[in-house]
Amino acid sequence: MLTRMDTTQQVLNTLRRVFPYPALSRVRYNFCPPLRGGLFFALYSAAMPARLPPIHLTLLLVLLCLSVCPARGDTPIPFGLPVQYRDVVTVLDFADGRDASELANVDEAQARLEETERNLGPYHPALAAEFVQVAELAMEAGEVTLATSLYDAALHNARVNNGLYGDQQLPILRGLLDLYLLTGDREGFEARAAYQFRLLGSGLPPFEEGEMRAALEFFDASLDALMGVSWEGRSRELLALHTRFESMAEAVCADGSVNLAWCEPFTFRLGRFYYLLEHKLDVFVDDLRFERTFTDPEWQSLDREPRLEALKRRVFSKGETVFERLLKVSPDSHEALSALADWHWFYGKRDEATTLYRRACVLSPSRFSRAAPLPEYPRLAFNRAFQEPTIPLDMSLTVTERGRPVDMNFSLPSAGVDADPPSRVRRAMRSMVFRPAFVSCSEPVETELSLELAYID
Repeated sequence: MLTRMDTTQQVLNTLRRVFPYPALSRVRYNFCPPLRGGLFFALYSAAMPARLPPIHLTLLLVLLCLSVCPARGDTPIPFGLPVQYRDVVTVLDFADGRDASELANVDEAQARLEETERNLGPYHPALAAEFVQVAELAMEAGEVTLATSLYDAALHNARVNNGLYGDQQLPILRGLLDLYLLTGDREGFEARAAYQFRLLGSGLPPFEEGEMRAALEFFDASLDALMGVSWEGRSRELLALHTRFESMAEAVCADGSVNLAWCEPFTFRLGRFYYLLEHKLDVFVDDLRFERTFTDPEWQSLDREPRLEALKRRVFSKGETVFERLLKVSPDSHEALSALADWHWFYGKRDEATTLYRRACVLSPSRFSRAAPLPEYPRLAFNRAFQEPTIPLDMSLTVTERGRPVDMNFSLPSAGVDADPPSRVRRAMRSMVFRPAFVSCSEPVETELSLELAYID
């Protein structure tokens, strides 16, 4: 006897053969919520008379499925791509205009620096601090190129006098990182954040606060870069990044001296990586380098679609493992409970998620009185300094008890209430998964939701 999934999959396979369009190759059953009770087989049986041609039967069954199930692609879109909460958008304050007096101060300071350099020699250890002082003045005056060159000169001086891994470079790197944030130089920030991370031990124990903060900054920079660029051709880089992420998160969470304070931020960074990876899996389905890390041994022998499903199962398993590990470290944290619940709900595992949501709700009832787009924990917020300008977007909708967004209404505060957002924003919001609200921390309920958002223009 055919199962419901078997029957639906046969329908989809038949449709792909009859209509070999590229879009159909991405349609999968697993993100179509199951039909209630015996409705599917009742409809299927009603459509079974032998006089009905096979093509008509196929189309009828597909239409029946689509009428009950929300139309989604092969994977939901995690909230944060390309829409985010407005409150996470960083407003940068950088001097566009150049005050004449500030420029004069920079010129004077630069002249004094050149004189000191002539008197002391180009590699005198006192020069590093002088370079930094003039660089800070140049930043305030908006002289970005000059500030960058001065910070670079300070770094070179510190390395010459104190070695390649001397701590004297750290405050200089801090200044450079701030400069890259202000100017939106993502590549420069990523490179210097990686260098700072290496200076502070590359994530190896014993763990100190400075090393932990540098690691998080490096991971954030890496994730920000991944959110804003194509993943094509980056398999080796991504696998190396994942290995570093995974090993350090595991070590931090296992270290009893630091895990209570640091396991959560490291877990959330790794979880953020898995949400992004899950969304990008199509890029790697034909890349054999992913076999050892993310798939079963027989992966290579599978067809493309089963390979993609194997990758999805493996990513889900990895995400589940890291969130469960965090919950063991912080069993009474509603953030840890919610992170694991979000992961299950995102993948359509509602029973497991609901049990966890109820536990989290007891710890933070007010937060569960309203629905929310997923993931809530971790948020996929990233530094908007490295993105195109954002446009504010107000949205009202209804979230059903199953987490489906319906009755969506949009307005653009900057353009008037009647302006519509781009169609891609509407499509993205329809493809997102929402956590429903819970009444009395018991049952999920349908509720209205208003969101203040920002999207990349």
